[in-house]
Amino acid sequence: MYMYRFVLLLSIVTSPLVLKAQSDKPIGGHFGVKIGASFTQIAISGSTVNIPHRSLQPHLGLMYRYRYNRWVVQPEAILSIRGGTFQQEQSNGTRTTTGISYYYASLPLMLGYIPTEGLTVQAGPEFSYALNAGQTGGPSANNDLGLAVGVHYDFLDMLNKFSLNVRFIYGFTNVSPEATAAYYNRNLQVSMVYNLFPKKKKK
Repeated sequence: MYMYRFVLLLSIVTSPLVLKAQSDKPIGGHFGVKIGASFTQIAISGSTVNIPHRSLQPHLGLMYRYRYNRWVVQPEAILSIRGGTFQQEQSNGTRTTTGISYYYASLPLMLGYIPTEGLTVQAGPEFSYALNAGQTGGPSANNDLGLAVGVHYDFLDMLNKFSLNVRFIYGFTNVSPEATAAYYNRNLQVSMVYNLFPKKKKK
């Protein structure tokens, strides 16, 4: 069911994007496949017994990167797991650890500038929908609005079909199931991108 929703979301994002060109050209665009790891944690304010810690979670998705000279627009569709781990103090002085997993389908819309060839500085909003909202161990809010900031690096020569993407996503929405505390998603995302450049036309 989760994968069906993701595929539907992906088709909505990519269907109007029909322009194709090499990314190293000053004008044009291409699709790409992303896969990577996220260092995710819940930032907590208020009163709670939970002590937040980071966890390592996977993510994957598709992107479309359109370049106009030094400017880049990059919409994406990403399926990711967020949350982290919580520790609770026990009466005997020990701690127990609980893992929480929030499943999200996200639509980042990244705007970028290329200060030097191969490097893009990016920032933009990220709109996320929680696939397990309201369930046990899931977030209380269906939607999460975040700000994503990061860099995109294109490898050269024999690795020119690959890119590295690093970004930090700062969530603004309270996703806490607790009445006395507010939870906010914090996510450091490291992705490897395989660029699907269109084939060159034969002369």
